[in-house]
Amino acid sequence: MGEPNVWSTAHLPDGDGRSAGVNVNGYELDCEIPLDAAPEPEGATPFGLLAGSLSACTAMSVRTFLKRWRIDPGEVTVHVAFRPGSPPMMDRRVTVGADVGPDLREQLAVEVDHTPVTVLLRDTLTIRTVLTTGTR
Repeated sequence: MGEPNVWSTAHLPDGDGRSAGVNVNGYELDCEIPLDAAPEPEGATPFGLLAGSLSACTAMSVRTFLKRWRIDPGEVTVHVAFRPGSPPMMDRRVTVGADVGPDLREQLAVEVDHTPVTVLLRDTLTIRTVLTTGTR
């Protein structure tokens, strides 16, 4: 079956440190494990990396979908904010530079709700999405 093509390794040194070295497919970064009472962390956190996965996957899926319809998407921005709680929630704002008609916009919204990372996460937490297209 072969080796996996997507992998990650985290290394947390012995001691009281709260920063893990993370290697994702050969790309190295530090990941801070924040204290619950700590102010906003300065770097990547486990939930931040999860939000990053959702935003990157959504952006690529939006662009691929629109290009399939021969629409230049223009700039695509996806902002994801993690809201802890019970149950946890992610707020996702998808902004597409291209003007998209109502019918295709509805199909795009369905595509956003079915991106690979969305499908993996949606049974675990709520993902609330706002989709904005075209210039205001």
